Amino acid sequence: MPLSSQSPQVRAVNATAMQGGPGEPVLQSQRIFRALMEAMARPGRVMPLATDTLPPMPLTPLSATVLFTLADANTPVWLDEGLMSEPTVADWLTFHIGAPIVEDPVFANFAVISDWSAAPSLELFSKGDQDYPDQSATLIVQVESLKEGSGWELQGPGIKDRHLLAVEPLAPLFVDQWRANHALFPRGVDILFVAPDAVAGLPRTTAITALDAGNGGH
Repeated sequence: MPLSSQSPQVRAVNATAMQGGPGEPVLQSQRIFRALMEAMARPGRVMPLATDTLPPMPLTPLSATVLFTLADANTPVWLDEGLMSEPTVADWLTFHIGAPIVEDPVFANFAVISDWSAAPSLELFSKGDQDYPDQSATLIVQVESLKEGSGWELQGPGIKDRHLLAVEPLAPLFVDQWRANHALFPRGVDILFVAPDAVAGLPRTTAITALDAGNGGH
């Protein structure tokens, strides 16, 4: 359809999707990529990050930049209900990243969750298989805050003895789900928690113990 015959509303949606990409995208992606690799190598460490990306809400700027860094036209992305309810989010991701948006989470390489307190079960996402465990999904979970020193006790590769991480808000029964995911190694999903100004990694190799009943367990 020629642009001149489109409605003003359609033109506005397209214009919004074309705006808000990261400045100096190559340099910013390199910086973000190094931070993400460090976050996954040192589970639970809060890595401060900043970005000038301005995607449509409720996709947060840092989540958008993480996707911009990791995803491409060959990595299907699943969006939760809150993100799919705003059509310009999918338009923005398609324009700036080229990643296809899938309806079924099992087909996604990356999943973005905007409401962690209502997050779907980890069982719904691809966990790879024994021959290709790297084909599992990575969940990009938007949270309000990440703090070290309280909350979950983390243990595993990349952690000396133990590390404490508090994530707010929390998904009900997440710790139980994570124990099941951890037991599937080498299969299983990985998680990147994304606060407004920081990220923290939770690879499938990490074990979680909830230090209190209100921190994502029963």
